[in-house]
Amino acid sequence: MDNPSSVKTIDRLVTILDCFSADHPTWSLGELSEHLRLPKSTLHRFLIALESYGVLYRAPDDRRWRLGYRLFAWGSLAAESTDLRRLAHPVVRDLSVATGETAVLTVYRDGEVVCLDKVETNQPVRVALEVGSRHPPHAGASSKVLMAFLPDEETQRIIHQRGLPPLCRNTITDPEALRAELARIRLQGYAESQEETDLGAWGVATPVRDGAGEVIAAIGIAAPTSRHSAERAQMYISLCQQAAERITGLIRPGGRGDRETQRRGEN
Repeated sequence: MDNPSSVKTIDRLVTILDCFSADHPTWSLGELSEHLRLPKSTLHRFLIALESYGVLYRAPDDRRWRLGYRLFAWGSLAAESTDLRRLAHPVVRDLSVATGETAVLTVYRDGEVVCLDKVETNQPVRVALEVGSRHPPHAGASSKVLMAFLPDEETQRIIHQRGLPPLCRNTITDPEALRAELARIRLQGYAESQEETDLGAWGVATPVRDGAGEVIAAIGIAAPTSRHSAERAQMYISLCQQAAERITGLIRPGGRGDRETQRRGEN
């Protein structure tokens, strides 16, 4: 039988770690105490314990808390051990080479879109994305593709619980406009975006399906608006669709990825 006290402790530790994000990478004890509504003395004990394992780090200069080296190691290991990322990475790489832009592979997880893999262009002006970064599902081509194929009740939950915050000047913030956009994406089979998440950035993305036809990921291109044209967007959409089909072939039973798994099991 699970120990309720242990479960509560784990819940609290995860809640603390989840406060750290790209938008809020550091916290003071006071800030975190107020944010979590926890007494400083209680919170401090958790922080010290996490620090002792390298999960958190307190900088000596400003005494603010940051994520530690151990999470980086765990994250790298998790990313490398993910079958989808491993199978899809050559396809993501080829897409980046074919377009000369940054190619990304994303998945939907618990109300957010997570960057599972990326291959950056070597052009001096490019859109920077980080593997493991999390984004709202209502803005950006890859995010909208994933949201478009969610069950209706999940879409409703996102809109009502998370809202549609404006991330950039073209972010869709009206629920009805978003629903219309998602319907259009389902109909045409791809998504486009122009400065929905970042100024000077545009992108296209298509869904990746498993062998049963379910959408499990999105593959897309992110580029600066200085290199945008309607013709280029259509070419990138076609290349993304081809890449998505390649990934589906790799993960479908009987595909190369499945045969590789079988060979490993026989050895």
